[in-house]
Amino acid sequence: MEEHRFERAGTSLFYRRWPGPAERTLVMFHGLASNGTRWREFADLAHTQCGWRILCPDLRGHGRSTYRGKLTSRHWMDDLLAMLDREGCERAVIGGHCLGANLAMRMALHHPDRVSGLVLVEPMLPSALHGPLRFIRPIRWLLPALAWPVRALNALGIHRRKLPVLDLSELDRNTRAAMAEHGSHEAMLGRYAKPNKDMFYMPVATYLQSLYQVLCEVGPIEHIEHPALALLSGGALLADPDKSREQLASMSGTRIEQIDALHWIPTEQPEAMTRAIVDFLADETVIAGR
Repeated sequence: MEEHRFERAGTSLFYRRWPGPAERTLVMFHGLASNGTRWREFADLAHTQCGWRILCPDLRGHGRSTYRGKLTSRHWMDDLLAMLDREGCERAVIGGHCLGANLAMRMALHHPDRVSGLVLVEPMLPSALHGPLRFIRPIRWLLPALAWPVRALNALGIHRRKLPVLDLSELDRNTRAAMAEHGSHEAMLGRYAKPNKDMFYMPVATYLQSLYQVLCEVGPIEHIEHPALALLSGGALLADPDKSREQLASMSGTRIEQIDALHWIPTEQPEAMTRAIVDFLADETVIAGR
């Protein structure tokens, strides 16, 4: 694994790279309040099995890609295009978890010529949202409004000078050990999806703007024609798997698998997830991008 950094549009962007041929490139986006270490455990294992080039960026505003300005999905997509150009990669399989899965679908809609396939791990389709996100969505417009004064203070130099970077691969291992010891998911629920803990590791304005992107419509996903793998958790903690399945079925050529997990499939079922993705990448239609 190699670490890379490049400058673009007012910030320094960071990503991790597992080497392989440019024509077989997989990009994995992390979710809300996460970073590229979310995929390190997966990439270490998958790379030995399939030999693909794997790129795991810290999205602008997350992890080691520090940024405190205005943030939209367009920024993230443009950053990805710049990273692919830097890697000499014309097309790639784009994947992600949660927010990252939504971003992958947006890439397929806005830049279909740069996408050869999709790996969607627990996508957050707005009409399928469950739990607290379902109740926040009607007032989602408040989130960028709340972020604006925070961004103004940041522009004046009022912000935390150093943000710690959470190692999610280590957190995942510790969480699985705690769940095995206690025989329940309580250890995981105490560690994940806690806004106060999430904002300890990232700018507040970034968190608010990123949450807004989770709650926004992805677009007409029925227009997506790329080969796709969708992995849904059966726990329905944040999204209803039946409603998600119904919507994802509108995308031609989509394989849908349900995995026994609450929501954090990479944490709860890393081996099952890796096996499903590696099998998907071995399909010649994915390699050909049709």
